[in-house]
Amino acid sequence: MLFLRFLALISPLLSLAAIAQTAPDFELNVPPGHIRIPVLVTDKQGRPVSGLHADDFKIFDNGKPAPIAAFLALSTASSAAAHFTVFYLDDRHLTLEQMNSAKQNVDAALPAALDSNGYVAIVTGTGSVNSGFSRDPGLLRQTLASIHATPFAAQGTSAHNFDLIGIYASLADYASRMSKLPGRRLLVLLSPGFSVDFPEIRSAAAVSIDRIVQSGVVLNAFNTQDSTSVTRSEDDIVLEELSSATGGSFFPGPSLPPALTQYPELLYLLDIPLSAIRADGSSHQLKVVISQPGNHARARKKFVAPSSAK
Repeated sequence: MLFLRFLALISPLLSLAAIAQTAPDFELNVPPGHIRIPVLVTDKQGRPVSGLHADDFKIFDNGKPAPIAAFLALSTASSAAAHFTVFYLDDRHLTLEQMNSAKQNVDAALPAALDSNGYVAIVTGTGSVNSGFSRDPGLLRQTLASIHATPFAAQGTSAHNFDLIGIYASLADYASRMSKLPGRRLLVLLSPGFSVDFPEIRSAAAVSIDRIVQSGVVLNAFNTQDSTSVTRSEDDIVLEELSSATGGSFFPGPSLPPALTQYPELLYLLDIPLSAIRADGSSHQLKVVISQPGNHARARKKFVAPSSAK
């Protein structure tokens, strides 16, 4: 009953009867006292590598070996049938032209997201629009039509660094709301990218990534900038970090990728225990190494330790 009330609050357009019949993916929920590290492992051809076990991985926390407290290989085939996609349009930075293109991209991606048991919500970074979850493409397209670029977005991606902390907090907030949903959870960020020049912004980014990962949410990022943009490489780094740290995919654009709403085919979830980490609120560097040569592991590179004051 409490679960249905929660869905009614965050998803006004969601079919509660249909969702109530689907059991949650409990493995996506991070146990208390754990820090989760999603890892994508591919071979030389870029294909996912299956059949790995916990002893095939080594995790280094600030250069020192860290114990693996929990391990799970999560495949799309074995996940719950229901899945949820939130399209997040970064209206703080999308110019008028970029916004129109992003809306067209979301429209084109709707059929894949709304497959046999898919639910979609469309939101904006400023919070001005939130469709709630729906399976009705008509209602979702009405939401798209109501979204407009903000006046200050025309000034460029680096003109409003003061608001970047708000972007990271907003992404983390949507992920936290999704954490109670059953099935796979995908957050798709459409943005021209942004910089993280200042320490407080880098800290906000690390905290946001941690909240997204702890919510069991995968983030795909799509850079809407034209490939001739001089700031593209810097902004790509930020968007790629967000996606790779959560187990998602990064798409440099500007052409719409066919797999914009694709959840990873195979995702390894590795947990390290908080009991082995000093609770000083500091930033920790992470490195994941796999024992099998020729394979490549892509994982988050840092996390923020909890503070003993909390």
